[in-house]
Formats: sequence, structure tokens, C-alpha cells
Amino acid sequence: MRKKYLPSVLSGMVLLLLVSCMNKPVATSNENNCLCGTECYQKYDKSKKSMSYSKKYTNADFYKDGKFQQDVAMEAMKDMFAFYDIPFTELMAKDMWVTDFGLGDFEHVGMGGIFWVNNEKYGYFAHAIYLLPGQMIPEHAHVATRYPAKHESWQVQKGWAYNCSEVGEVTSGFPEIPATHGPVKSRNYVIQKVGEVLPLKELATFHFLMAGPEGAIVSEWATYHDNAGLRFTNSNAAL
Repeated sequence: MRKKYLPSVLSGMVLLLLVSCMNKPVATSNENNCLCGTECYQKYDKSKKSMSYSKKYTNADFYKDGKFQQDVAMEAMKDMFAFYDIPFTELMAKDMWVTDFGLGDFEHVGMGGIFWVNNEKYGYFAHAIYLLPGQMIPEHAHVATRYPAKHESWQVQKGWAYNCSEVGEVTSGFPEIPATHGPVKSRNYVIQKVGEVLPLKELATFHFLMAGPEGAIVSEWATYHDNAGLRFTNSNAAL
């Protein structure tokens, strides 16, 4: 008798579960506790997408006794990666770097990055740029050495950035430049959003990127990068 009615009992339980899912129960903050897993995950995912990433670290975190704490800077980058669902791979753990360019103000002037490839023989370069909220790369240019002056293009993957150039008319509403950086020549800018690709306007001209309040993850493709051709507006900056 038990065997005879067992399928009916199981079918009833499944039906009740389906009905409860159709009635859309309130999801907890942990989607793993939801009976209707797919629906709860969708609610969680939509909630996350509706939020914006914001600054969590300051120079009080990045410096101890005046010394740049690279491990803390890496943790700040990883926190941003987690928000934007960027996997921190073994290659990134091995080759990614963070720098304040020697200016002592990583909160405002600095970056994380990784050179995916920098091929001298074939003359091409691929680079990921990681900028925390409000962080800028020091203004710089790439001049010719025994290699041609570097040309590059950028695509924003997450967040958004001010893409600034010395080429073009001064743009109103220019973002405030940190005092630790000093004056810039690049007073023309566009707000570069996710998916947009912008090239360097002219070879050997000054330019820089500054993240908006949500931070920015940017892909760069370029000709071969020769560090000897790097010129910063701030003579104290170095990579």
C-alpha cells in the first residue's frame, strides 16, 4: 500500500513547491536559502546591478608611516573586481601590479594594471587598466625612441572614465585635478562609457584617464610599449 501511494505523495509535494514559487515568496539576502532558486537569484542579481560601486579605501588605508602598502592597494582592486564580476586569475596574481607613480597619493593618483602582452618583435601591446573611484593616471605622452611613438586605443569594460587629451578645445566641467599631481595640459575630455572605443588623437601628445565615482576597468591595445619613451607632465612621477 505504501509503495502504491508514494508516487502520489511525491507528486503532491512537487506541486506544492511549484505553487509556492508561483506565489513569489520574499527572497532572503542569501539566494542559497531560497526555495525558488532561480527567481531569488534573479532578484539578487537585479539588486546588485541597480547599485553602483563606490570608494571604500582612502590614503589612510594605503599608507603606513609614509610607505605605500601595495598589499592593501591590491585588496582594494580585488574588492572592485568582485563587484564587477571580474575573476582574479592565477595570471593576475602573478603579473598584476599597482603603483602610485611615486607621488604618494594612491587614492587619487595611481592605478592597477597588467600587461597581457608587449611584443617587441611584432610591435603590439595589450594592457588592462584598473582605476579605483576618482583615481587618475598621471598625465603623460609616449615619444619615439628606437621604436616609433606608441599609439593606443582604449575601451571601457566597467564603470566609466574621463578620457582627456591636450588635442582639442578646452571642455567645460573639467574634473578637479589632485594637488599632488599638479597642472595638466590635457583640458579636452569626453566621458567614455562601457563599450566605447577611443584612440589617442595624435602621436606623442599628452593624455590621461581618470575614473568616475564608480571606478573604471579599461582595455588598452597599442603598438609596442617602450618605457623609455614615457614622459610625465609631473617630473616626479615614474612607472
